[in-house]
Amino acid sequence: MFSSKAALAIAAIPLALSAMAKTTPAQAVDIHTGEEQGAYYSEFCPALKKAAEENNIELECKPSEGSLSNLEKVTKRPTDFGLAQFDIYAHAYNREASNLAFKSIRDDIAKECVFLVSKNKLMTSYGDVIASAEYLNFILPPKSSGHAGTFNYIKSLDPNGLGKAQKITYAASTEDAITEALSTEDGIALFVQFPNPANKHFKLVTENGGHFVPVISREMLADEVDGRKVYTAEETEVENAGWTEKETKLVTACTPLVLFTGNPNRVTDETLKTIHQSAIDTFENAPANKLRPQEGLFSKIWTSTKSLSASGVESLLVASDKASKAASPYVTKAKETVEPYVEKAKEVTEPYVEKTKEVTKPYVDAAKEKTEQAVEAAKPTYEKAKEVTKDAYEATKEKTKEAVEAAKPTYEKAKEKTKEAYEATKEKTKEAVEAAKPTYEKAKEKTKEAYDATKEKTKEMVEAAKPMVEKTGEATKSFYQSAKDYVSGWFSGDEDETSIEKNTDADKIPEAKEDPAY
Repeated sequence: MFSSKAALAIAAIPLALSAMAKTTPAQAVDIHTGEEQGAYYSEFCPALKKAAEENNIELECKPSEGSLSNLEKVTKRPTDFGLAQFDIYAHAYNREASNLAFKSIRDDIAKECVFLVSKNKLMTSYGDVIASAEYLNFILPPKSSGHAGTFNYIKSLDPNGLGKAQKITYAASTEDAITEALSTEDGIALFVQFPNPANKHFKLVTENGGHFVPVISREMLADEVDGRKVYTAEETEVENAGWTEKETKLVTACTPLVLFTGNPNRVTDETLKTIHQSAIDTFENAPANKLRPQEGLFSKIWTSTKSLSASGVESLLVASDKASKAASPYVTKAKETVEPYVEKAKEVTEPYVEKTKEVTKPYVDAAKEKTEQAVEAAKPTYEKAKEVTKDAYEATKEKTKEAVEAAKPTYEKAKEKTKEAYEATKEKTKEAVEAAKPTYEKAKEKTKEAYDATKEKTKEMVEAAKPMVEKTGEATKSFYQSAKDYVSGWFSGDEDETSIEKNTDADKIPEAKEDPAY
């Protein structure tokens, strides 16, 4: 359970718990992620989808506004799945009856880390930050974001540290929060991110002359939910190695990425209950490396991020505590030193402020009076212009109406003429077809006669050629037999040269001489 110090100050999540009991979800099964350009949607969800499809389970990646939004969606449809920062999930889980809404499936896929960024060279540790929290300008991403939720949650864990922050504003985006915070010496921004030096947020810090400040405290590391640590101390890379320098590393608090779904007891439809449980079993039994991106920059994160040992964590906390204690007297002294001057300045300037108000009041009043007079003077002109414009509009409207009415006879006449022309053309076409019929029939008859005549002539020619074909066949057969006998006698082994000469004499082959075909 959460630390007793935790006031659970994250903005209330409309979980609709009153409608939670025995919900029957829709057929579609979705995984709610984050922005389309973010890691939840573009990097992690495809890996989860692939693992599900290997078990014949179809899941669809859905973009969303982030962790808080995903919790709301799964509350409404318990068969859906969601990704969230574990600290945001843990807060919602620990709310009254909220632990009946969700089921955590995996929290060993990856970790997101908490970073503070500042331009002030004196802000080097978390101790420095909490010692000056009352006077720093904290600029955060949008109020509905997981970043802002984490900030508020850490405040609730440590009311005497970050909880003292008073000057808090929200930017339109994470990029804007970082840029605005690094534009002044007393500005500081917080964001939650996978530790990836190639990420645009990390690059933006370097480009704007800022540096990273770790976010880690005893209160954060002691916080648990159901025996699981909400935050752990991790060594992360925040800047890539350059030509002459090594990569920059930072030890800060990180919170797991949690894959969750609705409590299975909330699903009443038996078919959907079976599919839901099958998906849960798939994700629970899959190796962790199958549920995270395996290629690109993210594959390096898993090897470059390392958990600190207990002794390492303690050393870091001791150093942070010392920094906080060392800075506190100076911050208090500065406050005590400056406050009299601030009060004196107020005391000295107050008469001048009042005198200025007194001196300028006649001019302000005169300007106000002149403005009112100018408005009054302009009223008749405005009303006249309004009236003239209205008259012009009505006149134009009337003229347009008259023009439409005037055009109607012409339109009707044109319509009638077009119809007449169509009917006339239709009739003429019909007459032309009828007139062409005799010619067509005559041509058809002539064509048939020519075909029949050609057919008859072809038949006669075939009959006349038959004797010639037969005669040619007989002659060919006779010549073939003679040639065969001639060749056989020539190559016979029983005959001498005389017989060969005799057989080669053409006069002795009467068939060859008598046959015209020869």
